[in-house]
Amino acid sequence: MTAVETLQPAIIYLGAGLAAALAARAARLSPIVGYLAAGLVIGPSGFSLVQNNDTARFLADLGVVFLLFDIGLHFSLREIALRRHDMISLAPLQIILCGLVFALVGYAFGFPWPVAVLVGASLALSSTAVVARILSDRNQPGCPMGRSATAVLVAQDVVAIFILTYAASFGVSTNLLGMEALVILAKAVVALTVAILAGRFLVRPLFESLAATNNRETFTVVALFIVLAASAATANAGLSLNLGAFLAGMALSDTPYRNVVQAEVKPFAGLLLGLFFVSVGMGVNLPTLALIWPAVLATALVIMIVKTIVVFVAARLNGWAIPGATQLAFLLSQGSEFTLVVVGIASIAGAMPAPWAGILTTSVALTLIAAPIWTSLGLHIAKQIAETTKGAAVDTDEVAEEHPVLIFGMTPAGRLAADALRDHDIAYVAVDSDPDRFVLAASDGYSIAFGDARDDKLMTSLDAGHARAIVLGIRGLGAAGLAALPGSTQPRLVVAADIAEQAKLNSAGFRAHISRAEPLGLELAADLLAQMGLGHEKISAWIADQVERRGLIDRPREQAPEAA
Repeated sequence: MTAVETLQPAIIYLGAGLAAALAARAARLSPIVGYLAAGLVIGPSGFSLVQNNDTARFLADLGVVFLLFDIGLHFSLREIALRRHDMISLAPLQIILCGLVFALVGYAFGFPWPVAVLVGASLALSSTAVVARILSDRNQPGCPMGRSATAVLVAQDVVAIFILTYAASFGVSTNLLGMEALVILAKAVVALTVAILAGRFLVRPLFESLAATNNRETFTVVALFIVLAASAATANAGLSLNLGAFLAGMALSDTPYRNVVQAEVKPFAGLLLGLFFVSVGMGVNLPTLALIWPAVLATALVIMIVKTIVVFVAARLNGWAIPGATQLAFLLSQGSEFTLVVVGIASIAGAMPAPWAGILTTSVALTLIAAPIWTSLGLHIAKQIAETTKGAAVDTDEVAEEHPVLIFGMTPAGRLAADALRDHDIAYVAVDSDPDRFVLAASDGYSIAFGDARDDKLMTSLDAGHARAIVLGIRGLGAAGLAALPGSTQPRLVVAADIAEQAKLNSAGFRAHISRAEPLGLELAADLLAQMGLGHEKISAWIADQVERRGLIDRPREQAPEAA
């Protein structure tokens, strides 16, 4: 084979991928959908411009490798500690329940039971790329619903590592479960331990040395070397390339060099992952699917409905209110990129009854397309449910017993204060009299009651005089009257519009802050944590986490104005 014949598939892949990405962006669809469509066009079902040769398969494999490396970069021991409840309780419950339901359905349709378990577990996962985009578009990554969704996705990504490791080891025999699966798990645990130790004693000193040279290009070279070397090591140990890439990312996740490495590697990851989805699209047999399109639509609908119901149940069992659980359930209801990876493996697809591999691939793609619409429906339902709870009374006995922080007005500053308290397990109660803010906050998962802080009866029932602190999320001097609590000595915090207003509020007994940083109200939230007794290191770490989260997500610049 000549060099031109070797490069031709890569050239066609790149051209098709570029066209697909531009078309998907213009149509406001997920790029994944565009890549799948490009594969259909250039593959055997379309114009047969390229076949799945060794070059194509190698590029596709590298795409998954770099995806897992990027996931590993966001998975650190600190992240586990911050999101421990969602990652240890909510996520496992959701994965187990969804996986069990889908495995039973697959077995009922003739899947060998190891394949049914594998495919069922992959269908329990959601699309990290799609959910992150939806949260970004709606400016929701910082609310409880968005943060819990992110934690669940991280936990799912970790599970996906083992699913892909298992799938990659799945040969012609369908009897892999049992002792061989335990051996794989033991090897993975050993590899995880090695990665943690390597990150502390090898990777960090190495990058410190590189930083001293002030040569940015060396970061790219070393990062690529670490990814490929770790992938090769786990593959030689009988595991998968993907596990090694994940562990390489995890080794870097707790170092100060994570962000620069991610920035250097991101172009490779995005390009190669797009080529993987192109190759998946090439494997779809359109003539066959044209005969069974009702099964494709039915399967996509079943996936989304089952996952919506199961995630809702899991959220409710974890103490979520109905509005927040509803929106979370609709948000996580689509299929996952990992299902496409699993079904795209020849040994897995060959073990399924025909034509289920094509049905599942196309159905999951449809769920990715429908995800924004389905999520909008969930938000509408959550708002309707929250609307009906306006008249619900506050549990005053519980409030009086805990003496929580009271937050009046769930503006962006009020929300950030609630996030700060929630992250550090400090009890709070939010109160808002604005119908729109109340409904949005309730549907986003915040603990909130409908009421007016100027209502003396409400303030008495909340025992506001003994609250640990009072936060006024409503900006302006008009807020001063909302906390007129004679004899109260707790800190009262508010955001001021300018220096003059800050001086007047401070003289009135407030701790007023002018918000100069993003996100809005960051200074107030940091001061609130200090008033709650947190040390400087913990507060600094929390601030860094907020800034990093918003820096990694392409947020819309428009912000809803706060009520005066």
